[in-house]
Amino acid sequence: MDFFQGLDELNMKIIQEMAKGIGSYEALAQRCGVTRSTVYRRVVNLEKEKVITRQIRIALDFEKLGRVVINFGINVEPKNEERAVATLIKLAKVKMLWRTYGAHNLVLIVFCDKGEEGKVIDELRHIFEELNVTSFESCVGFSWEKNDMTPF
Repeated sequence: MDFFQGLDELNMKIIQEMAKGIGSYEALAQRCGVTRSTVYRRVVNLEKEKVITRQIRIALDFEKLGRVVINFGINVEPKNEERAVATLIKLAKVKMLWRTYGAHNLVLIVFCDKGEEGKVIDELRHIFEELNVTSFESCVGFSWEKNDMTPF
């Protein structure tokens, strides 16, 4: 998708504030220093242009839920990358998947129950073998220090 040309300073501020989480148009308008109707019109336009998709989102405390995050960096030969992506997208445990440049060509985030980390890593190791993954690294997260998905 081409960069949306309608991203002026106010639209970028609206996107930033919405990415942080917002309870109402009124609160969003206050944070952006404009009227509720201005914010509403801008949000509708950003949706129409498919820059944003309105969804209800929450911030979770994974530690209190007994969940652990595992980050995987994997390398797969270019000829096998499409098959790897198609397979990994279907796995319910895989919550985020990126094609990347650098040390790994695919990076994924997996959630599991605390204490199940070894089992999940082993399960994915077998899947990686079937996908002809040439190498992988995993890191188990134990504490969220920052979770900021704001783009600007």
